[in-house]
Amino acid sequence: MVSLTPLSINPSIPHHPQVAPKYTYTSLNHLKNGSVVNLYGAVKFFKPPYLSKGTDFCTVVSIVDQSSAKLVCSFFKAVKDALPQIYRIGDIVRFHRIKVILMDFKPYGTSGPGFASLTFDGNIGSPVIPRTSSKTFSFTDEDRKIVEDLRIWVASNLFSLPPMKKLCDIQPSMFFEFTGQLIGKAKVDGSSYLLKIWDGTKCPFPSWNVFVKEEDLEGDGSLLRRLKYLTVDVVAYDNHVHVAKLLKIGQFISMYNMHVKTHSSENGRDVIQFLLHGGTGHGRGIAVLPENHPDIIELKL
Repeated sequence: MVSLTPLSINPSIPHHPQVAPKYTYTSLNHLKNGSVVNLYGAVKFFKPPYLSKGTDFCTVVSIVDQSSAKLVCSFFKAVKDALPQIYRIGDIVRFHRIKVILMDFKPYGTSGPGFASLTFDGNIGSPVIPRTSSKTFSFTDEDRKIVEDLRIWVASNLFSLPPMKKLCDIQPSMFFEFTGQLIGKAKVDGSSYLLKIWDGTKCPFPSWNVFVKEEDLEGDGSLLRRLKYLTVDVVAYDNHVHVAKLLKIGQFISMYNMHVKTHSSENGRDVIQFLLHGGTGHGRGIAVLPENHPDIIELKL
């Protein structure tokens, strides 16, 4: 019988501890056509992942750095979670092996072979915890300093952040960014989808109740009844329907460029509607936030 024993290190063979690879990062004002580079930047604009005209998910992100140069990037992946996990303007990103191409005399970025990304919260003092779908990655003290320096630069350069509102603060008519918890969902028709959301506060106006059959509504019935006067009905249209279908009850989500407007109901009473229009203009879309995101921690308090 052959016995199996744990693999041991031969003391006669020199053992060298694994050393993190050394990466060189290129400033955005030094990008060259056709190059494959590593870079850091702060998010100036982004579109949450959406289904492209093909079968892949797509995201668009515009980044800047201390050189004040800008780079617009487009990424396509078969799996949505494999795209850069960006949730806010001002987030810090690290892109490895990004390919630079020149279009209309401007550099554009796209994912090259072996492309990998990390994303960090852009707020000074927040934990430096990378968001990524990669199972392995390197992150050194030098990387940490780059992230913290970019955070300071972002804070001092007054990024134009979209208004983020709680339900208790909304006013019709406005477009805003909203974070809340998904309590219920249902298909309305082929081009629209209902999401029942709450954020722990109460909307100060009577809101539109979208009619769907009770058996078509996903969610915990007792919780839906208990939160009936705290949830609002958000209707997502067109390209957002596919993403809405994939959402799971209980998830915390952010909706970008959501529209709230006044609507006259059949009984003549004015109510407000929450709408996520079709298209991706102005960064319109939906993103699922991780459990450790600062906005979720605040909602849970």
